Order: sequence, then C-alpha cells, then structure tokens
Amino acid sequence: MTAHYKLVRNPNPKKDGQTQPLHARFVPIGTASTDDIIEQIVPKSSFSAADYKGIIQLLQDALVDFLMFGYDVELEGIGTFTVSLQSPPVMNKKEIRSESISFRDVKFRASKALKMRLKTMPVFRAQERQRKTFSLEECEKRLIWYLEKNRYITSRIYMSLNQCGKTKAAAQLKQFRKEGKIVRNGYGSTTFYTKGEE
Repeated sequence: MTAHYKLVRNPNPKKDGQTQPLHARFVPIGTASTDDIIEQIVPKSSFSAADYKGIIQLLQDALVDFLMFGYDVELEGIGTFTVSLQSPPVMNKKEIRSESISFRDVKFRASKALKMRLKTMPVFRAQERQRKTFSLEECEKRLIWYLEKNRYITSRIYMSLNQCGKTKAAAQLKQFRKEGKIVRNGYGSTTFYTKGEE
C-alpha cells in the first residue's frame, strides 16, 4: 500500500487570469476505522480485540475529562489535543458573560516524533479513479512480495493491495491456503495470514 497525491493549481487571489503554480495534495484511499487499527494491532500482542476496544473507550473518557476541566492532553509520540471556544463578537469585556462562551472544537497538533516517522513516507501520483483487475498469478506475486516485507497480512490489507472486493479476496486467500502459500492464524475479526512453508 502506498500514499497518493494529485497536483492542484493554486487559486488566483487577484483573479487576473494569470496561471498559478501547482501544488501536491494528499489523496486518501479511504478511512481506517477503529476496527481496522485493532485488526492490525491484535496479531502483534497478547490482548484481544475486545480488550483494545475497552482501552480505547477508557482513553476517550479520560481525554474528555481532562479537556473538559481545562487541560491540554498530550499523548506521547502522537500529539496534543486542545479545546477551542466560541463566543459572540464584543468590543468590551463587560459585554460578555460566561454563559455566552461555549465549546467549539478540539484541535490536534502532531508530535515531532510522529512527524519524523512520516517524513519518509513514499508517495505516488494518483491515477484516475478506476479499479485495476489483477490476475490470480499477479495477486499471488503481490501477496508474496508483501509478506517478504511484513510478518503478516489481513484480508483488509489484501483487498487494498490487490484492489478487489471482500468475496474475491476471501476466495483467493482460501486457495492460497490450500496450496500452502500462506497459513491462517487467529479467528473472526482477528484473523491474519503468514507466509507458508510450501
């Protein structure tokens, strides 16, 4: 899996018809949900998916408590969460009361460590929104290539890697298991595959 970008022309503030330079804009291929993240974490630990869901809920509760009572919250290696407020515009401090000020948003500032880790991310120009179709042999090559660089693969990652749907991915992974190319580990939402002995 790789990150993609597209080239977008800068807006012309003067609107004088002068062509503006292009800049790169990140093109997300989707949104990773809590379940996606848990699915990737579980094979690397001794905790279950349910354990992680409980931990994430507790983390959210603690985050809300600290923000609500006036703290910024820093998660080491990730970043800092800060509350922003909204109020009606006034010219004099005496024109406004606490009741008029309310929560607006939560701002996030990434940590230096997180930004440093992302500095080496490979990016490629996005193609037209069109799903490629890979042959079974191509899918197998891409699977083996991925497993040579990573300890395991999940069905979600396989779907993204080979740009296919859930049904096709399940059928192909089942076939590769029968052929001994991969081994299934875990069960249910924690299922993942490792390279087989053949």
